[in-house]
Amino acid sequence: MVVAFIVGAITGWLMAMPIGPVNAAAISRTLKYGYKFGLAVGIGAALMDVIYCGGAAQINQFLVESPIINLLFELAGFSALLFLGIRQLQPKTTQEELSPKQKENNGGDDRFAGAMKRMHIQHKSVAGPFMMGVLLYATNVMAVPEWIIVSGLWRSWGLLGSGFSMNALFAAGAGAGTLGWYLILIRWISKRHRGFKPATLRKINLGTGIAMLAFAGYFAYAIAFETHWDQVKSHAEQNTKYLEQH
Repeated sequence: MVVAFIVGAITGWLMAMPIGPVNAAAISRTLKYGYKFGLAVGIGAALMDVIYCGGAAQINQFLVESPIINLLFELAGFSALLFLGIRQLQPKTTQEELSPKQKENNGGDDRFAGAMKRMHIQHKSVAGPFMMGVLLYATNVMAVPEWIIVSGLWRSWGLLGSGFSMNALFAAGAGAGTLGWYLILIRWISKRHRGFKPATLRKINLGTGIAMLAFAGYFAYAIAFETHWDQVKSHAEQNTKYLEQH
């Protein structure tokens, strides 16, 4: 059961690293208002990770009973990691590198200031950045599919068991990993409040890309040499016979 928590934490950490809207908002709140405001954004995202990951792991548990579906999840996960890893290594434009001026003036406020106003949340309260993290994460339509694929990968390698308790521990680990990333990121930024250099973002993206490509390489090895191809073939033949009879 401890393994489920650990693999969840590793996954949550890696999935939180790429610089996107949530990271941008966390950086902005930290530079503009201080440590606790930036961390509140990360806590909101971590909470959503727990919810999305837990639900996706339960969904995956019902889907991976078929060896063919399990193989498809592995292939989808490998393809996604390969694509994301290559994309992370590509140079970003100046606008994407989130200059200090951009982070000070925007950081997600333009998209969610109206929503927070309707919820009667004060602009400079900790609740505002927390809701910003929740809402920014909720707008990611790929979050659930990504967690379904990832949980399927870990489950196919025997590192994530079945059952509600296993899925809950995996989800808790994911939230802990996400929160751990934001704790370090926000603490680092708060100590360098005068600015956040684009070169630092490039280093983060480079490290994330290399990690994703390393995982993709391992996944490719697992697909090629650890897949029970005899079971996949047998299941495919059974499905073919069933379709022919009906």
